[in-house]
Amino acid sequence: MADLSPAGSGLRTAQFDGRRLSEALLPLELAPRAQLQLSAISRWNALRGVRVGLVAGALLLMLIGANLATPIYSLLQQRMHLTALDTTILFAFYVFALVPVLAVVGHWSDHLGRRALILPAVALSAVGDVVFATAGGFWQLAAGRAVQGIAVGLTTGAAGAALGDLMPDHPTRAAKITLACSAGGVALGPVVGALLAGGSDPLLSPFLLHAVALLALCVPLALVHPRMPGRNRAPAAPPRITTPAHLRPQRLRLPRTGRREFLLAAAAGFISYAVFGVYLSLAPAFAAKLLHTDSKLIGAVVAALLLGSSAVAQLLVPPTADRLVIALGMAGLATGLALVVAAQYTGTPALLFIGSVLGGACQGIAFRSLFTTTVAAMNPERRGSELSSLWIIIYLGSSLPIVAVGALVQTYGLLPATSGFTLLAALLCAALAIAVAKRPRTA
Repeated sequence: MADLSPAGSGLRTAQFDGRRLSEALLPLELAPRAQLQLSAISRWNALRGVRVGLVAGALLLMLIGANLATPIYSLLQQRMHLTALDTTILFAFYVFALVPVLAVVGHWSDHLGRRALILPAVALSAVGDVVFATAGGFWQLAAGRAVQGIAVGLTTGAAGAALGDLMPDHPTRAAKITLACSAGGVALGPVVGALLAGGSDPLLSPFLLHAVALLALCVPLALVHPRMPGRNRAPAAPPRITTPAHLRPQRLRLPRTGRREFLLAAAAGFISYAVFGVYLSLAPAFAAKLLHTDSKLIGAVVAALLLGSSAVAQLLVPPTADRLVIALGMAGLATGLALVVAAQYTGTPALLFIGSVLGGACQGIAFRSLFTTTVAAMNPERRGSELSSLWIIIYLGSSLPIVAVGALVQTYGLLPATSGFTLLAALLCAALAIAVAKRPRTA
């Protein structure tokens, strides 16, 4: 199967071994042709807007599922006697599975097509839901998180590249949708999990309902017409053959153009996702202590504030090339984190909400601007592999820092551990703000 780009009109046919094969159904870019007969079920030449909706919906749903458990971890801790370190390790298991998959198969969509990764990833995410929902202990929970990580790893680079293929004339819009779905999915996950966990079985209902939604999405993904990624090929161009050598693991590939912007976006994403991961894992405990409530929904809303503000800012505020604005955005994230910690020391709930919204909005403005500039400079035919390299660096921020903070919480307590992490994150944000504001050297 290939990707989700529109087939367009005026479809040609090719002669092969005495048979007429529709290029729309059996693209020339793949081989061997015997394997391409599976594409014959994909006859729906959907409009571009529908295809964009399918890709965005897949990315959004999968990231919602990866964060459904955030408000339920307190219940899991009671039932399965988990510690704070166990909870942060469960967060990290997701990333430990995601990053190797991105590293190994991140470039596959450039050769096999975007849908060849997105469709099985959506189905696999539903399997991860079932494994997690029926878990009876820590290691089954970890297995469910790992399956979810593998699924997101399969689709992260492919989905971003598919959106770029679908909107080659609007790269800014493609980047906006990619980031809004990513941040929005992570922000909505805790809220959806809290709302669905209100039934008789709070561990089962959210994940099974989410699995049903994912499987329903698989139907239009399987039916939509496949096309290959990259630039339009000339009619006389020779076919591009995909061999096993193309699918071997590759080294992380930095783009040939816009490398400085790539590194700045990667650094901003690494710091941001470290903050997001720690915030998501510990915000419900923060809220329960500060607001004196055990409500899962309130804890989920607090956990969603930072990422929700980031997603809203990415949707509403256009990206900018102004280095000073981007630098101020990273400084604003540091300020927001300081206010969140200050809320705990002073017992002031307003600072928690103000700091979360300020930090998220500033991060969204800065990161989206850097991300948009980076993606626009990428070669369309290598966009899948280059985006995967970017997301590998970003997602690494959600792994080891979270485990380290979890260990510190267990040793020193919640407030000292988060204060130390916040200080380090704020210093890194300030250093990155200085690097962004610095005028690049000209050759």
